Amino acid sequence: MIELRKMTASDYDRYAMLVQDDRVMRYITEQALTDAETKQRFERILEQQQHDRLGSYLIYTEETWIGIGHMTRSQTQPFEAELGYMLLPDQWGRGYGTAIAERLLQLATEEELQVVTATIDPAHEASRRILIGLGFESTYVGPIDGLPGETLQKIVGTTE
Repeated sequence: MIELRKMTASDYDRYAMLVQDDRVMRYITEQALTDAETKQRFERILEQQQHDRLGSYLIYTEETWIGIGHMTRSQTQPFEAELGYMLLPDQWGRGYGTAIAERLLQLATEEELQVVTATIDPAHEASRRILIGLGFESTYVGPIDGLPGETLQKIVGTTE
């Protein structure tokens, strides 16, 4: 059972633990974030989710913190959002990626979103397998902000 708890300012240390770990960031930015980058991104996360039920969440299973996930609404398309997650390395390979993505998709449905996207490094085969297994389709493969990237998309609601 995956539980989501919306991130608050007091969660900075947990966020920093993930984004400053080279293993976690290998397929995201290719390297750990600096202290300055970590602080800047964390403040942007808190700002973006201030007026929206969607945002970034601490992820728990059976009261154990295992990572961070997000369902971030598009600033230009209010019925679209991006899904993503990061797990603590000692939680890898336990099936949590699929469970987290399913829980975030459930949140997207509750919020009546129409389209959910995910951006991954095409070399991250586990993430790609999870997303394809959940019905995402690849829409773009190529550079994204100077890094290898692939965008996948899933229609979750009607576009009428």
